Amino acid sequence: MHRALLLRRTLPPARIRRTGFVVKPTVSVVIPTLSRPSLDRAVRSVLEQTYPVEEIIVVADTDVPVALPSDDRITLLRSGGRAGPARCRQVGIDAAHGTVIALLDDDDEWCQVKLERQLAAVATDVEDGTPWIASSRMVVVGPGDRRRIWPRRLVSSDQSVAEYLYRFNGFTVGGATLQTSTLCFPKELVHVVPWDADPDAPHEEASWLLRIRRAVPEVRLVHHPEVLSTYNVGDPSFSRTSTDRTDEYLAWGLRYLGGESPRVRGDYLSTSPVSAAVSARSLSGVGRSTWSAIRYGRPGPFAVSYAILGAARTLVRAVLAPVR
Repeated sequence: MHRALLLRRTLPPARIRRTGFVVKPTVSVVIPTLSRPSLDRAVRSVLEQTYPVEEIIVVADTDVPVALPSDDRITLLRSGGRAGPARCRQVGIDAAHGTVIALLDDDDEWCQVKLERQLAAVATDVEDGTPWIASSRMVVVGPGDRRRIWPRRLVSSDQSVAEYLYRFNGFTVGGATLQTSTLCFPKELVHVVPWDADPDAPHEEASWLLRIRRAVPEVRLVHHPEVLSTYNVGDPSFSRTSTDRTDEYLAWGLRYLGGESPRVRGDYLSTSPVSAAVSARSLSGVGRSTWSAIRYGRPGPFAVSYAILGAARTLVRAVLAPVR
């Protein structure tokens, strides 16, 4: 049986007329962790939801002790160590009993009404029996005291995920995003495409979203306009990695965006791989990204400017490094 047809028959109805869902969704929250101190705050933000969750599955990618609040709904699982976030999320999803999966990173947190508002939006905006994925705006905190609201523009329910995420329409980041800690969706979607179908992909959320949209074209995106979560960003470090992952980002773009428009493909290749190259101080990586964008796509002016600025920044760092 075609996967989309099977999904349509097995998914619980997404909408109830005036009374909410025909069968009230039960929510399982999956949190991968390395046992960072922020985990306690993340878990408590779930326990305080106005829409009570059925369970919180914490998947530790480490053997060190994990401190958790005391609550019968919390289950601690172990990945075996060094499995990576995608596999940890899949471990949690596989163990979940809820009809809806909600994802949260261990250094992020939710507003108290996050699940209530998202599920209410699904009940209002999605046709009965139609698969859906919900997201929302978030406040981005850091580095330091810096705060801003992402995304600046919302995705429409039937918009191309690739077009939304990777068509570069300005000089700054944060215009378009579907961040992991904002996502919730029926568990059956992960029966169609496992979350860890490509566990080493540099863009974990986007890889799954693009695969789902292609496997289940009728899936609806519900992007809540309110700020319903907090995305905590650590202090940036230009030298935080000495590994040049540019080629991984380039390979991802050519694989996942090969069927997209030349503009989307070119914009991606001029930005995300360039960012990876800049982080590694790799001028050659910036060059490979720019060449690939021109060869395989048709980048727009904002993406080209981004690549030029990345090259200039990397060159300046290379010149100044011996002086320090």
